[in-house]
Amino acid sequence: MIIAIDGPAGSGKSTIAREVAKRLGMRYLDTGAMYRAVTLLALDAGLGPGRLADSAELAAKMALRLEARPDGLTRVFLGGREVSDDIRGPMVSENVSAVSAQPGVRAVLTRRQREEARKGNVVLEGRDVGTVVVPDAEVKVFLTASVEERARRRQAQLQEQGITQSLEELVSNIESRDALDSGREVAPLRRAAEAIEIDTTGMSIAEVVEAVCALAQKAQDEPLGKWPLSRMQRGPLDTLVYRMAYFTLGPLWRFCYRIKVKGVENFPLRGPVVVACNHKAMTDPFFLGSNMPRMIHYMAKSELWKFRILAWAMERFGTFSVNRGEVDRDAVRKGLEILEAGEVLGVFPEGHVNTGEGLAELRGGVSLFSLREGVVTIPAVMRGTDLAFKHGIPHFPKIDILVGPPLEMPGPEVTRSERGRIVTESVRGALETLLATPVDR
Repeated sequence: MIIAIDGPAGSGKSTIAREVAKRLGMRYLDTGAMYRAVTLLALDAGLGPGRLADSAELAAKMALRLEARPDGLTRVFLGGREVSDDIRGPMVSENVSAVSAQPGVRAVLTRRQREEARKGNVVLEGRDVGTVVVPDAEVKVFLTASVEERARRRQAQLQEQGITQSLEELVSNIESRDALDSGREVAPLRRAAEAIEIDTTGMSIAEVVEAVCALAQKAQDEPLGKWPLSRMQRGPLDTLVYRMAYFTLGPLWRFCYRIKVKGVENFPLRGPVVVACNHKAMTDPFFLGSNMPRMIHYMAKSELWKFRILAWAMERFGTFSVNRGEVDRDAVRKGLEILEAGEVLGVFPEGHVNTGEGLAELRGGVSLFSLREGVVTIPAVMRGTDLAFKHGIPHFPKIDILVGPPLEMPGPEVTRSERGRIVTESVRGALETLLATPVDR
């Protein structure tokens, strides 16, 4: 789930987002700290009003690291230097709106924020989160409060840092910042049409947190629909065949094979995803696909298209062919189209069915997709599928399906060839960890 909390300065976004994330066991992404970090760099570099556009280069190059700290605030590091208090000082507060309004800065940080959001299970706060950064967030909240209330909150926050500033000055600063945030051309402050507005004036933190958590619970309780269809489905016939197969055979197989699924909460419900899975049997795509929350498009060896009926059925399920042993540009292009449409691509890095112990050697093709901007890669393993059918006769072993958390991808500072190697090793390590993970029954 993704929760987007927007609102003007001092409306309580950061505090509420942190507490909501803590209550729901989700990650918290302090987008405001990211913009403040760039602003601090711009001030340190002496960038005046006429050179603020150069802040985009600082944003692109900054080595930013965010960490949680015991008091709930975010620890912010630029390289090896901690700037947690520096970015919340008066000078940064007075200049952050001007820096944030720079299109280049917003482009760089929006891309970073989307990459984090696509990993799922996160609460983000800012001014354009629900409208620009994650417009497909399951929960969108817009917090407001009177200017006087927001000024008092800001004053109390500064006093905790040992900084004294008059209420009148803070009111003036907040009004100026509201005008800048709402009037900028790129990603202005505004409430998303579907966002729930909460006026926090006079409300306690606990009351606001409770209200947001209630919205999250409501969104979680709303059914996504049984096996949500991919937007890449070609027509009514594909939809009908897919629905019938998964509605009838899926539950039957889950019963007969006593399928146990662990870690499905790691599967992102939105955005482009690569599922890298071990390969024990030809039936793996169906066992995995019928137990995941989204439709998966698989790459399958072109030899299977010799069997017309099988090929017809696979295409109805969104599967496409790939020529093994060569760089199949058409297959790569098809896989990239699926990811660019925000859908799910299933790959078997071993390249063939492996009925032996452990994993076979992994092929490096998965990195062609995993290294694309904004793509989330998750590992998955199946145990027992190789025993489901023997010589065409069904047997009924217990089948385990395990899904791991999203994998960390190497950054652009690593060479292209080295990035591919790192991705392959990361996938292998994650799959081996999952294969060794017990499942309680």
